[in-house]
Amino acid sequence: MISKIKYMALTCLLALMAATGAARAADPLQYSLYDGANPVFAEQSAAYSGDDYRFLCSAIGDSLTDSSQLQGVFYSRLNDPGYSFRSIPGGTQVNFHGNPGGTTGSILPATQSHDWGAGEGANFVVIMVGTNDLDYNQGDAIEDLAAAMVSNVQAIVDSALGGISDPNQRPAIVVSGVPAYLDATLTSRAKYYNEQLRTRLDRVDIFTDGAWWDLYDSGTGAAASWLMEDLKHPNGDGFYRIAEDWFKGVDALYDPSRIETDPHIYRMPWYFQRT
Repeated sequence: MISKIKYMALTCLLALMAATGAARAADPLQYSLYDGANPVFAEQSAAYSGDDYRFLCSAIGDSLTDSSQLQGVFYSRLNDPGYSFRSIPGGTQVNFHGNPGGTTGSILPATQSHDWGAGEGANFVVIMVGTNDLDYNQGDAIEDLAAAMVSNVQAIVDSALGGISDPNQRPAIVVSGVPAYLDATLTSRAKYYNEQLRTRLDRVDIFTDGAWWDLYDSGTGAAASWLMEDLKHPNGDGFYRIAEDWFKGVDALYDPSRIETDPHIYRMPWYFQRT
């Protein structure tokens, strides 16, 4: 009887251990997110806080910009003293202006009313908008839709510049194309929109379409399913890639060789190398 009880206890213990292991295997990947509670974030804040910050970045977008996963990796790349693959000096505070559900048409007045960009004293601005426009207006001709979206983005850029044209005084502007979707048709429309941004925007320093290419799966013509949470929202791995692309775009302001070596970073009409 005692042996039977011991056997049952051992069986339960092994089952518990297996369940725990399975739960751990199913946990999402973590990227030491700088969410304010993370001890790594606290250490960074101590190293770069208040007057210790050299730069201010304003990031304007929709729910993707509102993602703590994207925010954590982007902030880390800009500030982590252990990360050596950058030319911009560490010490960048980031104001994230994510507008869940926002379109280019609704984010424009928000940018204007809140004076995001130059009004905050930003040294550089990252803009990624349009994901929801493409989703909400799938029945519209992409040529007309993209033209209206680009017009709104240009107005967001101009608002973020605050009427300042002197490259020594204005914020640098980095515009990112939107990522791929889990739907092939939407992904194709996103690529067209991104191309219109690249060829038609003015008063921008850097354009990057890395967010589209780094999620794209040529086998399906859509975003790689293992990088996506749903139709248009990446998972942790997907956001990690987008944050890397944002960082590369910002770092190209200080290292123009990135423009020459990375096929998804473009020198735009107002490019001005920062030091």
